[in-house]
Amino acid sequence: MRFNILLSVMLCFLLFQSKGQTTYKNREYSLANENDVYLLQDSDRYYSNGIIFHGRWVPESELSQNDSIKHILDFEFSHKTYMPQDLGFRNFENYERPYAGLLTLGLSSQKFISPTFSRTLGIEAAVVGDVSGAQLFQEWYHDKLGFKSPQGWRYQIPNEFLVNLKAGLSKQFWVLPKRLDVIIDSEAYLGTGFTHFTQRVDARFGQLRQLENCSFKNASIGRGSDRMTVFTYFFFGYGGQYVLQNITIAGSLLNDRALHTEELLRFVRHWRIGWATNSHKTTFKMIYNGLSPEVEGNSTHGYITFELAIRLAPKNPY
Repeated sequence: MRFNILLSVMLCFLLFQSKGQTTYKNREYSLANENDVYLLQDSDRYYSNGIIFHGRWVPESELSQNDSIKHILDFEFSHKTYMPQDLGFRNFENYERPYAGLLTLGLSSQKFISPTFSRTLGIEAAVVGDVSGAQLFQEWYHDKLGFKSPQGWRYQIPNEFLVNLKAGLSKQFWVLPKRLDVIIDSEAYLGTGFTHFTQRVDARFGQLRQLENCSFKNASIGRGSDRMTVFTYFFFGYGGQYVLQNITIAGSLLNDRALHTEELLRFVRHWRIGWATNSHKTTFKMIYNGLSPEVEGNSTHGYITFELAIRLAPKNPY
């Protein structure tokens, strides 16, 4: 069953991988799924599942391609599920992490000040708890796919509305032009749900583009998209995150209604290894993500991300 899921994801990519005529693209839609089930290790824990949709577009002012700054707006809809190390545990005192569901809507603005430097500002509105639908969704797909039934959703982080602000900076440094580079990302989240600061370094090698035209930063639309070619690259990264608040672990800042919470570890390490391939109209990414323990006594955790993006030309070409 799990092999069939993986095969289906790869088949979807092959169906959409088009080598059609290169034209200017002003819109991109992407869908990603994140799950540890793709590791084929018979585990389902911690960050259990994520479904993430993005709609990206360039403002009308850039359709003339006269702007000196590339600007991309990004709408996000995501649904994520978190849980302890074993779905079969009934007593929450045995849990290493609370059950939690998170449903998020976000809007961000990414501006490329130069071909190798960008800044991002955004806002997210989210709900956590039963209203997120995580319990119903997980119980449904676990039943349909024959996975173990979760036993502890009655102890989940309770309903709450969240607002988070985010800001980020990205800088590209060439080591070997068009073949090897290093990208440094700095990110800050501040809000009622999540507050953390992240510093990450990624190295890429293969057929590379400048930051303002690369799929690594979801920038394959707008200026330069009419010159997009078929290319492939690999990347690996490492980063650290200082965490002040994570509602899916520590519960609310505003109340103590949660039946089960855990103490945060303040410093969390992230690492990833990935592969991306691009045609004129599509991008496909496959990424292994690893995290150090987020709660005292937890073990490291890994999961796989599959993401497919499709780019479209303007409805009324200029």
